[in-house]
Amino acid sequence: MKNRKIIFRTVLAILFAGFVITGCKKKSDPVEVTPIDDAAQQTQSAADQAKVENESDQAMDDCNSALQGVSTTRGMEALPCGATINAIDSATGKIILNYDGTTICNGKIRSGSITIQLPHNGTQVTGWHTALAKVTFTFNDYKVTRQVDQKSITFNGTHTIINQSGGVVSDLKSVSDPSMQVIHKIKANMSLKFDDNTNSVSWGTQRMKVYNSPTMGVIQVSEVGDSSITTFPQINYLSMWGTNRAGESFKITTPAPIVYYVYGQCLYKPLSGKRVHLGVAHEITVTYGVDANGNAMTGCPTDWKANWTNAQGVAKLIIVPY
Repeated sequence: MKNRKIIFRTVLAILFAGFVITGCKKKSDPVEVTPIDDAAQQTQSAADQAKVENESDQAMDDCNSALQGVSTTRGMEALPCGATINAIDSATGKIILNYDGTTICNGKIRSGSITIQLPHNGTQVTGWHTALAKVTFTFNDYKVTRQVDQKSITFNGTHTIINQSGGVVSDLKSVSDPSMQVIHKIKANMSLKFDDNTNSVSWGTQRMKVYNSPTMGVIQVSEVGDSSITTFPQINYLSMWGTNRAGESFKITTPAPIVYYVYGQCLYKPLSGKRVHLGVAHEITVTYGVDANGNAMTGCPTDWKANWTNAQGVAKLIIVPY
């Protein structure tokens, strides 16, 4: 099978820093591409998914950091970059994060607000470190703008996270025992708006993240889809779904867990894993943890790749740096 390799290299802003550990250093965006055959539309689909996930994960990191400000949790962490706590009510477990719209955080400017709500039974707040505690994050015109080209994405809607195991991720950095795990289950129902004036699109997710520490000073997460469709055609490990900016109804599965570090090294650059995009123009398989030639690599990976077969039956490949 003949592959045409189209390699896109550009300097990316680095996103994502450690979960509940640092405030602002996060995983990077995929690059934009020049239309060649159907590569532009396919790459846009894959890139949008990565952007939405990266930015929502960054926001959830910020929220988890801010949760430490509630007296029933585990002590104060640093404030997120470019954010202030506009309101905090320890009695009801409610926090409001405001983003100033001016501070540059790793090449990004964020505005809007996020309301955080811990479980509250009318008299008592359940601490985030408690097993099965569920926190809700409500996004209110939360907008992320990339400084280099002013491209943006705006979020409205909710995320919920259940602390399935109990405990907090930051505690893992001082241990070296893979059997010690913190497990989070995440659900989201969001409305998104892109910078190209695309009408708002819907996006949902259901994922499970398992955190552990394979070696001292390193925290690793393994992420899989946490939903399925049992009717024909059956879909397992469903992690995301919705409507993209091309008006396509898509679904994304994770047939191989996405594995990456959130503390210690190679932060937020997936070492391995696969996602399959269903419902787009042509089914896309995204593979993480490759080099500039698309080969699997050890150590800190540099790229991810996407494969599909176009309408003419020709195999296509793009390679995108983290």
